[in-house]
Amino acid sequence: MRDDDRAQAFTLEGLMSALLVLLAVLYAMQAVTTTPGAGEARESTHRLQQEADDVLATVANDRSRDLSRAVRYWDSEEHTFAGARDRQAGYGDAGPPTDLFDGVFARTFTERGYSYNVALRYRSDAAAGGTGVEHLVNMGPPGEDAVSATRTVTLYDNQTLTAPGSGDRELWEYDTDPSNGEKGFYPIPDVATGPVYNVVEVRVIVW
Repeated sequence: MRDDDRAQAFTLEGLMSALLVLLAVLYAMQAVTTTPGAGEARESTHRLQQEADDVLATVANDRSRDLSRAVRYWDSEEHTFAGARDRQAGYGDAGPPTDLFDGVFARTFTERGYSYNVALRYRSDAAAGGTGVEHLVNMGPPGEDAVSATRTVTLYDNQTLTAPGSGDRELWEYDTDPSNGEKGFYPIPDVATGPVYNVVEVRVIVW
């Protein structure tokens, strides 16, 4: 091979190498542009966390549809929250009825493609410090990027259930034994002395 042919071959190899390097750089730049970074993911999680806090705060401060009303929205004959699917799923994927929260969970989360659970944790045994859980809304196991927000609700002995047709029976008059049909069934027990009935933690988990 002549020297000029060898030189042309080296030049061609150099151009091809440079082209491959350029294509690799362009591909890497495109991947960085189209793939959300860790900072963006953190910002999205922080925003969702703030929205969960805001929703609970809004509901807690609503005089007509507050969290206490939701905790007491129980059908003592059906042994579920009024109109719910069952105790395990609560209102499930359908979400709570408009009568409870005026659709704020649907507008904030469901309509934007998010799922959420609403769990009520309460003291089940005053002496042993045990806890129980009722599911107001259970849409399934939370994802890895789930966020949560909590509020506490104090129930009082002289309050009543808020489900339609519940009547004026006060909380302390209900039984926590579902087999007792005479007194009516409400799963959250009276574990406090004085006018306080129980303290319930309302936890919302969104993903």
